[in-house]
Amino acid sequence: MLKRCLSRNRVWTANCRKNHNTAILKYLRENKAIVGSTLYQGALYEHTVARELGEKLAMDSLEICGGSYDAGIDIRGEWPVDKIYNRCRDRLKLDGSSIPKKMTVSGAQFKPIFHKLNSGREFKPLHVLVQCKAFTSAKITGKEVRETMGAFSSAVPASKRNQHILVMSSPNFLTRDGLNVMNGLAVPLLYVRVEMFKSHQGWYDIEGTGKLQNYYENEYASNLLQGCGVSHWLKFREYRR
Repeated sequence: MLKRCLSRNRVWTANCRKNHNTAILKYLRENKAIVGSTLYQGALYEHTVARELGEKLAMDSLEICGGSYDAGIDIRGEWPVDKIYNRCRDRLKLDGSSIPKKMTVSGAQFKPIFHKLNSGREFKPLHVLVQCKAFTSAKITGKEVRETMGAFSSAVPASKRNQHILVMSSPNFLTRDGLNVMNGLAVPLLYVRVEMFKSHQGWYDIEGTGKLQNYYENEYASNLLQGCGVSHWLKFREYRR
């Protein structure tokens, strides 16, 4: 029976790329016996996504937990959005003066995070739940988005919805139906398109491939996170500073 090695439960932090790549190389070495299997490819993609979320979006304490009993959640972690906000606020002159105190999307009411960040009060990181779809070519349809929503609903009580961010990742784009379903959800959902590692000279090119290609917020997440500077952070590559 194929088993995923214990190292796949590694906790990823928002550290340097060298450390992340060292961990990925360790996983590759320890799992040579199952190269090419669906299990192997799925776990490798989870490692890839964890690396990109940590490096590009400053998510932290990312633990890969995918498996037979993961309840649809492959990675769990935290997102200290205040790190992004504090970096971008003065440098990029963020302005949240027009952001309402309360908003309603798809029947759900919430307070945009900006107001808490701007108040100077302590900000607790958002809890992150990630589902990875390591599809080689198929686009993400409404069916997959609904399945991801089901996993989120099972894991998070409605009263704590705004303390969590649901992330869905795939190497491919969303279909029109997938996009429509995503925007109709009353939960904050991010879609990140992260490519799979590509082969180079008989091995994986972990330096040049496996990159975050696109970042998209559904309507709920866009309003919840407005004014926090996430899009600026990515556009101007503030994560490199």
